[in-house]
Amino acid sequence: MLLVAGLFSVAYGAFVLTATGQQADDDALRGATAFLDSDTARAAALSFLNQLPLISGIVALVALLAAAILRRDLQAPIVAALSFGAAVGSTQVLKHLVLVRPNLGISEATGNSFPSGHTTVATSALIAVFLVTSPRWRPLIATCGGLYAAVTGISTFALGWHRPSDVVAAYLVAGFWGLLAGLIILRRQPGWNRWKGPDSSWSSSGIWPTLLWFPGILGFLGSAAVYLFVTHLGPTAGTSARSWFLVAGALLIIGAAGSLFGLLCGVFSHQTRGRAPLS
Repeated sequence: MLLVAGLFSVAYGAFVLTATGQQADDDALRGATAFLDSDTARAAALSFLNQLPLISGIVALVALLAAAILRRDLQAPIVAALSFGAAVGSTQVLKHLVLVRPNLGISEATGNSFPSGHTTVATSALIAVFLVTSPRWRPLIATCGGLYAAVTGISTFALGWHRPSDVVAAYLVAGFWGLLAGLIILRRQPGWNRWKGPDSSWSSSGIWPTLLWFPGILGFLGSAAVYLFVTHLGPTAGTSARSWFLVAGALLIIGAAGSLFGLLCGVFSHQTRGRAPLS
């Protein structure tokens, strides 16, 4: 959790408080705005995003209710639900009451948008589902959660709603509360975490963490490489440059989403082996 909180502080300091970070963020946002100039495509995507909080909330609610019924226990679902609420609430507090975006002459949009509320809702909902999932299903659910979070983040960024750093910050807020809730669940209910090991089912195969960490690491490396290319070696102006900045921002989001859910999968893979719980 301290690592996640530290990374949040680093992201805020690097992308919001410095001119270089603000410039990189806004270059990516301008690239997204230039790329999605079709009203039809924008309207369709916006319709999806408008329903995202409701969809994510329903998914989490169904999963938490199912976990409570199958396991005949309310403690873990309640803790997971509280982590969802804490993530969503703290994002709004941080964005509107705590954090500020200094006007460094980079962009006309000087209002703080760090972190992204839409992305926090989607990510924290999937983390809540992950927390109450049977251990043998967690690797698969983590992979689905990483994909869902990445799609949500890229959509929010590509539509010009948020800068890439806003999305990354949302992942970190959701991850912080998810880790805290998970540790509480495991400490108070160790029986919740019993399973037969990673080879007990296809859903717990080691391929799932690989599918998270591989694009996660490549996303970070690719984003840095593309950004350095376009700023030092490639085109410096025009549509071509904006497209490269769009790619760099999308890769950063993919890297953050994959790494977050890879971390969750790794932390909660240290289960106490024994009789597997009800699925």
